[in-house]
Amino acid sequence: MDKQELKKAFFSDNKKIFGKNNNNYSNPNLRAITTVFTSIASNPSYKEIRKRYKIDKILSKILLPKHMYYVLYSFYRNSKLTIATPNHIGQNELNLQKMNLIKYLKHIDAYKDINSVSIFRDEKFLIIKDETKQHISKVKDIIFDEKSYGIFENDITDKKLHKIIEHIR
Repeated sequence: MDKQELKKAFFSDNKKIFGKNNNNYSNPNLRAITTVFTSIASNPSYKEIRKRYKIDKILSKILLPKHMYYVLYSFYRNSKLTIATPNHIGQNELNLQKMNLIKYLKHIDAYKDINSVSIFRDEKFLIIKDETKQHISKVKDIIFDEKSYGIFENDITDKKLHKIIEHIR
């Protein structure tokens, strides 16, 4: 089949070539994405991910969307819910919601023993707003170890620039 015939067959909804039942184009090694995620989540080494997903889902039911905007991540350990926020505004907003969180989480069997809620700022995370997609994405600010020894000559005669270059070095 040449290119034009394939295009024609595809757009004419020809089930013989591009249908689900055609074995020529199906790959037995391919699985649905939900199957892949389920198999990953069922692995015992990813137990912590399942727990964190559960608490984030519960928080999204309790908190307003404007409050969830400030939640970077959260985890529950030793009768204490810990929530990370990107800045002091989110920390203040979520501090006002502590009693509500405790009140509603006590109604859930897994969180009946909750005693406190701790909110802290994690400034290693940056919130970047993407205007084209109108969503918030979370990007971790990665800090690398310095691998350079700073061996180079500083021939700048201006004292101010010389000092800056020496500081960098």
